[in-house]
Amino acid sequence: MKAALNSHPGGTIRFSMFFLLVAVVVITQYSCVSKSMDEQVGQLIQEKDYQGAVDAYQSVIDTKPGTSEARQAQLGIAKLYIEKMEQPQLGIQVYQDLLAAAPDSEEAAEAHWHLGVHAFKSEDYQAAQQSFDTIVNNFPGSERSHNAQLMLAKSYEEASNFEKAAEVYDNVANRHPDGKRATQALVNKARIEQEYLKNQAAATQTYQSLVKQYGAIEGTEESVEEAKKALQLMGASIPRPDEPDAQALTTEFNRRLNYRERRRAEREAAGFESSPATGMPKSIPDSGFGVNPEEIMGPYKETIMQESGGAEGLEPEVYHDTVLKIAFLKLQFQEYRDAGALFFYAIELAKLEKARIDPYSFLRLSVCYRKVGLYQRAAKVLREAVRRDISVLEAVIVTGDNQYLDEEYERAIETYSSILGMNRSKDPEIYWRLGLVYQKMGNYDKEAEYCERAIAVKTDYTDALQSLAYVLFRHLNDKNRARIFDELARDQSNSYEGEIELGGICYKYGNYTWAKTKYQAAARLAERQKKDSMSPAEQRLIDDRIVYAKVHAAMAFYKSGMEDKGQEIFDALASEYPDHPLNSYGNGQLALLKGDTDTAIAEFKASMEKDPKSHSALIALGEYHLSQGHIDEAKALWSGFLKVNPRNRVVRQRLATLNRQLEAPTTSD
Repeated sequence: MKAALNSHPGGTIRFSMFFLLVAVVVITQYSCVSKSMDEQVGQLIQEKDYQGAVDAYQSVIDTKPGTSEARQAQLGIAKLYIEKMEQPQLGIQVYQDLLAAAPDSEEAAEAHWHLGVHAFKSEDYQAAQQSFDTIVNNFPGSERSHNAQLMLAKSYEEASNFEKAAEVYDNVANRHPDGKRATQALVNKARIEQEYLKNQAAATQTYQSLVKQYGAIEGTEESVEEAKKALQLMGASIPRPDEPDAQALTTEFNRRLNYRERRRAEREAAGFESSPATGMPKSIPDSGFGVNPEEIMGPYKETIMQESGGAEGLEPEVYHDTVLKIAFLKLQFQEYRDAGALFFYAIELAKLEKARIDPYSFLRLSVCYRKVGLYQRAAKVLREAVRRDISVLEAVIVTGDNQYLDEEYERAIETYSSILGMNRSKDPEIYWRLGLVYQKMGNYDKEAEYCERAIAVKTDYTDALQSLAYVLFRHLNDKNRARIFDELARDQSNSYEGEIELGGICYKYGNYTWAKTKYQAAARLAERQKKDSMSPAEQRLIDDRIVYAKVHAAMAFYKSGMEDKGQEIFDALASEYPDHPLNSYGNGQLALLKGDTDTAIAEFKASMEKDPKSHSALIALGEYHLSQGHIDEAKALWSGFLKVNPRNRVVRQRLATLNRQLEAPTTSD
């Protein structure tokens, strides 16, 4: 028996060329400031008098500044610049001006949408993700928000960040559990898990849950059949669909209708001013989940009244506790949208009653926000939970630990990541635990990265130092660096190599204060090794170490806002080591910091010419090529060097890491 559920009015949006064509048609419709203005602008556009159309819009902005009509005119001007006049930078600036002046307006959501679509079409997927994510979080009640979430997933997919794309598709399914959007999102998630993440078990589970949950729901047949075919091809079992009780669904719907009027009367009798549309106190803000919590509570009220022997269970002073109980049940059943709406409602009711609010209610609300993709709201609510009770942080860590032990690695990553940055003293431990999760998943480059992130925050964190030494030795074939970190972990290293490695990690992850300290310590250690009796080769090695350490110390000063101190170090090096090849390398790094890429490239090449066997400038130039998306140029540069210098460990390791990254699917941080 098929049960019909009221699906989302937006229907299913498939990510295909058809959708993109439809999106382009939608976004090219010009904003209607007024009927007469629309006709005037339309005529000017038809005549290809685009500047005249811009001037017409500008007249509205000048005569009605700060109004919705003026903002609509700004939207029109921006579209003209981008779509008709081939001046995209001017159009982008108009959008940005609108956002700066009215960031919370309806037109701001439109501006973010058009900026996102323009960035997507320009293959600037990072900018597209930022725009779409802003719409999802800041305008959750708009139709644009739902479409933006789909485009956010597509942006991650096009950028080959497949793990993040799968996560966002899962968010879509949680946010729209009743309709076609959920089933199509789950199909897309499973497809990515199977084709790109190569995770057959996860794909099978996603397809099976789709069939089980939606197999008997009317309107989802296409996605369900697609899932069944995929399971057949994978040789996996096809579960029987859950049979919804149509009578129960009808009863629940009728209960919600019957209680709507009674709910309004009850709340008014309790002394609250309610909204006629929702039956909720007017002072309660929108949760962002898109559902009315009183609609969710309706079917439960009869039971509450029966058990309490009357309406006592609906009294304001106890009602928020009742809402919390239902919210917790919804969360247990992974009904994140409804659970989140109820947690939010219970918290707001408690505020009205000036009742105590359990910090863990904020924690559970943050989980719900995260599960539907409202990550900015999730972070804000989680910070509030930690502010109220620091033990919440430990509770989240324990949850992640349990997920790790239960081999629920994706969930453990999500849990640990949610509390990064909440308490700096806890960050090293959390980074290290994330590294352990990636180790279990066989992603050893990610394991090394998160161990490094832990060390960047706390350079003497023994667990992370030991884990990094292990993964470098056992899996990444970098025995020299493994030795250095093993010595650091055993507190047996006070060496130039150790300080250089620690300085490099701190600089890489933005801890410039510690980077300065470590590089300066390395330079001092090298200077102490200088002796008059050294051979020319030994003297050259020491000089190389001193100059390299001081160049990077100067860079760390520059990045930490102390440009004058950084420049002072560069000037001193030029005076003390005027002909040293690494001076050109340092000049190149300084030029990059100042945004002068032409000078940087020239200086790197000059350094390479002065010392063809040195890898410092070579690595820096290759990294610059990678930052510009020129992967082949970087590979050719490093491969060519290794043909002449096959024993250079640093370049060989860097090229090997790049090749591994290119072969593996891109994952989220």
